[in-house]
Order: sequence, then C-alpha cells, then structure tokens
Amino acid sequence: MGTAYQICCKHCGTRFNHSADAGFGFLPMCVGCGDMGGYIETETSIRCPSCHRRLNNTPEEFNEQVEMTYTWD
Repeated sequence: MGTAYQICCKHCGTRFNHSADAGFGFLPMCVGCGDMGGYIETETSIRCPSCHRRLNNTPEEFNEQVEMTYTWD
C-alpha cells in the first residue's frame, strides 16, 4: 500500500507530486489525508522542490496544500 499526493506549495505556488510507500508491515510515512481521518507524518519533513520550505509542520498545514490524493494496495 502507498499514497501519492499532488501538492501545491502555499509559499511559492509550485505544483509537484509526492509519494510514500508503506514498508513491510511498518507504519508508512504518509497514509490518507485529513479528510479521511488518516495519518500524516510530521517527524520527517516534506519539502517543496523549488523553495525548499517544509510543507508538513502540522497535519493541518499539509492538508491545506494537498490538491489530490491517490492510495493503492
């Protein structure tokens, strides 16, 4: 299982894709989105490829920037 996000950076407006794969029974880095009651990792930073600002200081901040979420098994 994994999750892919299309993100629009609130700092510079750059749109990019970010994905995280679940690993062998361990808790994945990013699963679901806040609307679905999922879990967003805030220990490991997700940074914008253009301005390099951190996008996941809080789950709420991250969810504000997510435009689309796709999960797979």
